[in-house]
Amino acid sequence: MRSSLYVLCAFLVLSCGRSDEKLTDLNTGSPNIVWIIAEDLSPDLACYGNRLVKTPAIDALAKQGTRYTNAFATAPVCSPSRTALVTGYYQDALGAHHMRYPDHLKPDLPDSIFPIQVLLEKHGYQTANIRSYPGNGKTDWLFRYDADSYQHQHWDSLNNEKPFFARICLGLTHRGFSRDTINPVAPDVIKLPPYYPDHSVARKDWALYFESIQVLDKQVAHIVGDLQKRDLLKNTLIFFFSDHGRPMTRAKNYLYDSGLKVPLIISSYDPEIRKKYLDHTDTDERLLSLIDVNATTLRLAGLRSNPTQGIPFLGEPGADTRKYVFGAADRIGETFFKSRSVRSQRFKYIRNYHHDFSINSTATAYRKANHPIYHLLNILAAGDQLNPHQARLLKPMDAEELYDLQNDPYELNNLATNPESSASLESMREVLDHWISKIDDKGMLEDSPEIAAAFEEYGIKSHQRHREAIERLRLEVQDQVGK
Repeated sequence: MRSSLYVLCAFLVLSCGRSDEKLTDLNTGSPNIVWIIAEDLSPDLACYGNRLVKTPAIDALAKQGTRYTNAFATAPVCSPSRTALVTGYYQDALGAHHMRYPDHLKPDLPDSIFPIQVLLEKHGYQTANIRSYPGNGKTDWLFRYDADSYQHQHWDSLNNEKPFFARICLGLTHRGFSRDTINPVAPDVIKLPPYYPDHSVARKDWALYFESIQVLDKQVAHIVGDLQKRDLLKNTLIFFFSDHGRPMTRAKNYLYDSGLKVPLIISSYDPEIRKKYLDHTDTDERLLSLIDVNATTLRLAGLRSNPTQGIPFLGEPGADTRKYVFGAADRIGETFFKSRSVRSQRFKYIRNYHHDFSINSTATAYRKANHPIYHLLNILAAGDQLNPHQARLLKPMDAEELYDLQNDPYELNNLATNPESSASLESMREVLDHWISKIDDKGMLEDSPEIAAAFEEYGIKSHQRHREAIERLRLEVQDQVGK
């Protein structure tokens, strides 16, 4: 996955050939592009208004660039989202939408579609998937690919002779969370979303998530320091974002904003690069999709043919904007989701093709072994101790959901059956139908017997593997509820 940079503005005259042709006269002024990719992170940072976390390094990036407040993943789980990010095509358009295929069932990319690092290398860029600390080199794409399709793995391999594109993936804030023993977060001060029980079990879990964000921030500081030591900050744009939302019940795996909305910061420590490529605004409220990060990176690097389904939002005057962002959830482990969403600035519409299960019951074995809130909800529900919003997590999902985000940011009040919202509902239905048709959504097709059998087998093995951990966590939560 390649980092996004600003390049070759309208006043630069450069003839770019087709994306599959080698550019031999690459302008030496093209910016370096660095993608810093976090895992499982919503906009829960200090620079986004979270007063309980300390994120000075990420806040510094925001001060040196632009903070985007409406950026969204195409999927609420890592592999489908990363597949769309690296290709610039919706994962369902590629038939690479389930999490997780066994390797032998992963599709090939169409001949006309290439991962972004391949396009940029052909365009004259050095490409790197950084494995030096804290980078873990994660790719995790849902198509067949060459894991060594990058030229470099370490910062020391890069030079200033040609521009570079480097991606560095950070394991935080994926579970299990890392503790910040220097600046611990007190569970008692955490205000939970209203669909969670206000219980110490839930607050402790969130406190650990917040501490993991703070450890992540230290890793970002380390990356910036590495770039500075190697004189790689000059002429460099840095993109910081996450693959999808926070690793919590009703967030990761689900098409609510808590699962799809991500932080996105584009920054540079080089004043000339900021002046040349950024939009001279501290905050940008445009709707953006992570596939737009791909398209924008290519645009900034000088590839004008835009060989993606994303929309470039930087790179030349009059950059395009979008009215809607789209999301999809399909098979995730042993759970067979089939849901689609469309979001405007004001409304979110979700269509659940499969909905004969509750949000809590869709927890995979992995989640049951690692998410204390899963057990907390079941235990409190048995004692009739949940309010209606919390109890809804244990009831069958609705076939359609419509939320007025302006008045209901937590997506609590489903307006899909409200006659007064019928016009908005019908409008969003039509937009979603058009998108499904336009991208030729392969998730609408019936899975092959081989795929169905592979995921069934995965579920059986996963429950066997996690059985003891599930019971251990259940007993721990039960003990805390009884105190």
